[in-house]
Amino acid sequence: MPTNQIVQDVSNSQSGLPRALHLIRREGSRVAWIIGGALLLSTANGCLATRSWVQDQMNPMQSQLNNTDAKADKALAGLQNLHLEKKLVLDSTNGPTFATGSAVLTANGKREINGFIEDLEGPAPANAVAASGRIFVVAGYTDNVGGESYNYQLGQRRAEGVAGYLVGKEGVDPTQIRAVSYGESRPVADNSTARGRRTNRRVEILVYQENITAEAERPVVQARN
Repeated sequence: MPTNQIVQDVSNSQSGLPRALHLIRREGSRVAWIIGGALLLSTANGCLATRSWVQDQMNPMQSQLNNTDAKADKALAGLQNLHLEKKLVLDSTNGPTFATGSAVLTANGKREINGFIEDLEGPAPANAVAASGRIFVVAGYTDNVGGESYNYQLGQRRAEGVAGYLVGKEGVDPTQIRAVSYGESRPVADNSTARGRRTNRRVEILVYQENITAEAERPVVQARN
């Protein structure tokens, strides 16, 4: 039977579920299975399911994760060509940097940031020009415990907490800071283990150099936690 006839038969049916099953048994074709399956999905609310609706129901988490990455990528637009000068990963390697579910830095977290900035500054005269061209990207990440939306917000609050500390205590120009969250979307360890979840709960501070000169030839320095 032609596809348009199948669609017409379905749309004219007074009883969606029996008609769909009848079509599947009668036609046995791939198209009949698709149309019948869509009708079965939509019988409860009385309308024919569209392809986009079915896809949205099947892949809600993927849609949310893509949206999370899109928000972060938008915030970092224009930074792709900058040179990464230095990086700090704030995790629980040397003790907790945040209390559970909190965006407030612990004393340990503050000490790590202080040491990182001290190493970054170097001799004052040589650092003056470099400091004016730096961009600080503060990115928050979480494990997969809790909802995706909650974890995105927690990652954002923690990133903003670190950014606030950089401005208020370290004197970084707020126009040079970008705070973003990736939530649970970019794990670096196995979330099925306690150790992996601790590793995934982190905030990264990435310092980029806006003026790409001879500095671009220098290797990236990974700060020790």
